[in-house]
Amino acid sequence: MMRTAIRALAICCVVACGGSGDDDHSNEFDATLVVEPATAEVTIATGAPAMQTYTSKLVWPDGFEKDVTAETLFSVDEVFGAFQANTATVSTAGKMSVRALRSDKAGMAQLIARLKSQRVDPSLPPNTPDIFNMPEDPARAPNVVYPPLDVVMPRNLGDFETHWTDPHGNDVFEVSLKTEFADVRIYVPGGNGIASAGMMPSWTAFQAKEWLEAVGVEGTVSYQVRGVQLSNPTVVGAGPPRQVKLSNEEMQGGLYYWAAAAQNGAYGIYRHDMAKPGEPAEEFMTTNQTSNRCVACHVLSRDGTRMAITYDGGDAVSSIVDVATRVAQPDTDRWNFATFTPDGTKLLTVFQGALSVRDSSTRAVLGGMTAGGAVSHPDLSADGTRIVYAITAGGADYSFDGGRIVTRSFDPTTNAFGPEMPLVTTGTNNFYPSWSPDGQYVLFNRSDAGSSYNNGNASLWVVKADGSAPAIELVAANAGLGLTNSWGRWAPFAQTVGTDQIYWVTVSSKRVFGTRLAAGTPQIWMTPFRVGAAGAGMDPSAAAFRLPFQNLTSSNHIAQWTERVIIPQ
Repeated sequence: MMRTAIRALAICCVVACGGSGDDDHSNEFDATLVVEPATAEVTIATGAPAMQTYTSKLVWPDGFEKDVTAETLFSVDEVFGAFQANTATVSTAGKMSVRALRSDKAGMAQLIARLKSQRVDPSLPPNTPDIFNMPEDPARAPNVVYPPLDVVMPRNLGDFETHWTDPHGNDVFEVSLKTEFADVRIYVPGGNGIASAGMMPSWTAFQAKEWLEAVGVEGTVSYQVRGVQLSNPTVVGAGPPRQVKLSNEEMQGGLYYWAAAAQNGAYGIYRHDMAKPGEPAEEFMTTNQTSNRCVACHVLSRDGTRMAITYDGGDAVSSIVDVATRVAQPDTDRWNFATFTPDGTKLLTVFQGALSVRDSSTRAVLGGMTAGGAVSHPDLSADGTRIVYAITAGGADYSFDGGRIVTRSFDPTTNAFGPEMPLVTTGTNNFYPSWSPDGQYVLFNRSDAGSSYNNGNASLWVVKADGSAPAIELVAANAGLGLTNSWGRWAPFAQTVGTDQIYWVTVSSKRVFGTRLAAGTPQIWMTPFRVGAAGAGMDPSAAAFRLPFQNLTSSNHIAQWTERVIIPQ
């Protein structure tokens, strides 16, 4: 009996004092989940993602540890990469948090991924990067001529170009894109630009993949051009880096435009999906698809399913196209300009100064609009309840003087219009009005002389849609007179740059494109519209940049936006 009691007491003592090893750590309430390594840094090399392996353990206050790696779910923000078991594969540079989860326990670690890549033009020696380790001389720096200073771009732009001239004898150049975590460099020979641009006119473009890798998740990226004389590489000519501000969001939407007078190629309607950086614009309805009929003036429904077109120039026949099939309805009607209701079921058309409301399936006229003069350039607001247009002083729909901008309500159910409300009555000629996506502003063209058609001194302006403030010129985007800044249009989605809300605006312009294109050939350019600046009465634009997917040998006009690109069946 005594012996049994002693044995029971001994067992009790062992259990109470923890003498059975880790039995007293079966309760995990006081344990902490620890991730190792707590901090790590990896390098993403050219074309290869970085990898980092993690372990996790439970740690009790008394220091006891238990490995629980196999029972832990690891994760990282998908913009950076992904986990396979406990190994992270990272393809985007930046500072990120690694999260670990086991039952009701969570742990955290920090991972920094740096990206380094370089590309050497095949015409240069493979060791070209080495000669750029010489001392720098700012006095021999190349002169960067594109993009302009203080430029703002979509973060998924794609083929980023920079152009420069060099009067110092440099003939080989290093062009870099850098952020805190990325360093992407390319090495190219100079002299590939047009002679009229200056001494040693040069340009190069980063591939879409290189641009996206460099940008990562950062809000800005810097670029720099450095030059060396290959036959005597004693110093590196280098000026200060320049900065590009980036949108917080990737740009979406589809852009359709008219490419005229293409050299050795088809002309007509081309398009580009902004969600596919690096791809050139594709033919949509060109002379290759229309048996050599010219398609120029066009407008899209907001959802991108229908397109109204005009064949063979002004006052000629028109049609409506099903975008998914490219099938056009019979061309038995005529209009010069048009705008769809938001659901695409109706089309408001203008022909010889008169506006008609049509069924977009049958083209049947459902109603008309009495106006205070000849009507042209109509545009419906995104909600379909307001219309803006130009009242002209006479002439053709597409070429008139004395334009003034008016708005009025529209009931898409009854096809009824409210009274005209004058919006822009000052200025010699105002034309091509367009609603902002939120309906708060109207973008338009103005010229102090000449007609609305192909006006060399056309400039972009904006006005509050309720007329509560004077019109504002987009000075930075216009970049002066004589550039034919025509047919401004809004991209369909709001975005942000830093904390500022913006919309993107495109314009056809005949301005110089760095060292690649002299003045006179219209291309589609883009600028941000800063909502806050406009509300304060300041210039809401920034220096414009050329959209990179266009063919330089064509004359590009009438950029029209949709919310999405419909793939033909």
